[in-house]
Amino acid sequence: MKNLMLILPFLLASTRGYANYEDHFPAYFEYCTGTQWKLKNGAEGGSPGHGFTYIHGLCKDYTSSYPQVIPCSEVSSVNREQYPHEGVGISLDKNFSNVMWVAVPGRDLTFFGNKERKSISSGDVQEVIQKVVELKIFEDVVHKGELARSLPLNSQEYLEAVAEATLGTEYAVNWARELHCVRVPTPVEALPKVAKFLNEANTQYKDGPGYEWDKFTNNCAHLSINSSNALGINKPIKLNQKFIKKILNLALPANTFLMYADKTVLAKMPSNKLLSKVIPDKGFHPVQVGSIMSNYPAYPSGEKFETTDLGVLTAPRIGKPLKLLSTPEKYEKKYMTSQNSDLRANAQMWQKRYSHLLNNLTPDQKNSMLESYLQKQLDISNRILSTEN
Repeated sequence: MKNLMLILPFLLASTRGYANYEDHFPAYFEYCTGTQWKLKNGAEGGSPGHGFTYIHGLCKDYTSSYPQVIPCSEVSSVNREQYPHEGVGISLDKNFSNVMWVAVPGRDLTFFGNKERKSISSGDVQEVIQKVVELKIFEDVVHKGELARSLPLNSQEYLEAVAEATLGTEYAVNWARELHCVRVPTPVEALPKVAKFLNEANTQYKDGPGYEWDKFTNNCAHLSINSSNALGINKPIKLNQKFIKKILNLALPANTFLMYADKTVLAKMPSNKLLSKVIPDKGFHPVQVGSIMSNYPAYPSGEKFETTDLGVLTAPRIGKPLKLLSTPEKYEKKYMTSQNSDLRANAQMWQKRYSHLLNNLTPDQKNSMLESYLQKQLDISNRILSTEN
């Protein structure tokens, strides 16, 4: 695991930069890959680790007991007051049966379990489990775990058992795992489409055949990739492919982080010619101001998790001969500059880029959707620079 002192400056810079991120980007997609987890009793999670997403602008739909999501703008005032949140963590688990994913209200609960960075005690564990039960995250969710199977569905004991079994994977993920993340602003208008995709991904298992996790062709990374496709960020990936195709299209959590970094944070600045083709169709381009990387070291070892020497499996990527041996840590060491991780520095870079693109519009590109888009992005960059200190 990367030495904390090496990444602490970037972590602190990112924390400052993120202070008002939501003020500038009311909708965004964030993907994180997490290392494996280790329990204090010696048990370990799988070497590929885990991947999950947080989508700001989507909310857990409390009009449905079964896990569903809805654009936050459509949440009733009653539910908004009772369950206040402005985004959801979406996480998949191989032990789910009648769902593919659950929705965790709020980024802080998803990532940090609503606790400051410290050694987590048994009391903290029990506190967050009760909070998860109150938020109905696992209500009507059938879990394949041995203890859960022995308890009545939706009983207090059942919900507590499922919450404990999924701690560090579905919520409070950073308690157990080091996280490597990419954050990408998205259009608010795309939220209904990703909500529809996610809801249908779950409801197909509500009454029909149960969800069957597959480490190669139907895992947490596949769900994230197809969720971001619904938002217009990337191409989709097929599920349950045959042997040869699945080997050539591995979707490991760590590789998925590298993919998002390549396609958004590290990609070449789009030209006016390219943007003129993309903007009328999608309304945005993922290589943009606000697309940044971050790293969150795992919480100090506590009474539940051992967080030293955590590993994560990364496989060589077909079509990336110069990056065959890349890992999230190597990417961050090489590419996580202030411009790629701190919102203010990122906005300074994009302010220059957008000004350059605006100054080089051709006559037929003036007074077009392209010019409006570039001016909007420049305004966002300027606003970030005027409000972040």
